Amino acid sequence: MKQYEFSSPFKNGKAVITIDGGTLTISRPGLLSKLTMGFKGEKTILIKNITSVQIKPVKLARGYIQFTIAGEVAKKAGMTNGQSDENIVYYELPKCNKYAEEIKQYIENFNSQNDNSNVQKDDKYDQLAKLKKLLDDNIISQEEFNSEKDKLLNN
Repeated sequence: MKQYEFSSPFKNGKAVITIDGGTLTISRPGLLSKLTMGFKGEKTILIKNITSVQIKPVKLARGYIQFTIAGEVAKKAGMTNGQSDENIVYYELPKCNKYAEEIKQYIENFNSQNDNSNVQKDDKYDQLAKLKKLLDDNIISQEEFNSEKDKLLNN
């Protein structure tokens, strides 16, 4: 388990992001956080459901890290648009840029190691269409086509 503390002393108070295996939890302890974000409590997100992470590093203005979650509508962040979005953590300290990058890297590594979508099997009708094209192009015989078609349809 690893915790990252993000501080926005002038606007949103403090936010803590905790990564524990396959979950990410955003908590906002402190009175200033409660006044600006409300009393929503902690939010725990399954990392596999995070579809993207956007970072705007601190430079002349404050920065933020925003998590987009499958099935949720992402709000526009920007400097003030995301004030009420519980998936955005604002910060003003430059050291938090490093924390945001570490979190983003962890999520990308976690999801790439646990991603099975790249190994999608063609469904049997896609495979059947490919077989038909091979038959039409005289690459396989009618007997080979029939044999492979039977195998596909009987599985």
